[in-house]
Amino acid sequence: MKGTPGQGIFFPRINHLTFRGWCDSDWARCPLTHRSLTGWFVQLGSSPVSWKTKKQYVVSRSLAEAEYRSMAATTSELKWLKAVLASLGVTHDESMKLHCDSQAALHIARNPVFHERTKHIQVDCHFVRDEIMIGNIQPLFVPTQNQ
Repeated sequence: MKGTPGQGIFFPRINHLTFRGWCDSDWARCPLTHRSLTGWFVQLGSSPVSWKTKKQYVVSRSLAEAEYRSMAATTSELKWLKAVLASLGVTHDESMKLHCDSQAALHIARNPVFHERTKHIQVDCHFVRDEIMIGNIQPLFVPTQNQ
């Protein structure tokens, strides 16, 4: 999108109010700090409404942790966008789809058991699991080549 500013963004007149979030992480990408990059892209129906890439605040000890932190950032964005719609008087009752290319991160998010292997992930990141359990977020696997 950045390389094609003259193309614009198409917002069709008839569009489904379905949120889809796409998240990814580039583990330990920064050569100086070894912090990972998080990226997300959010669509409302078929239209892009939010996207961002930023460096994570902490050094992730594993690829799964970096991907899970990316899921957490995307979940926050999805919840905020849903709240914006609600403030405009638009109700959105269906679960928001969250696409991730890490099976390990999806397993951590879906599994309510706090494993010994995930103790190093900060507790505040586990709100993704809470959102899944109440039905706000529906995590889906997407292969890396389709991301």
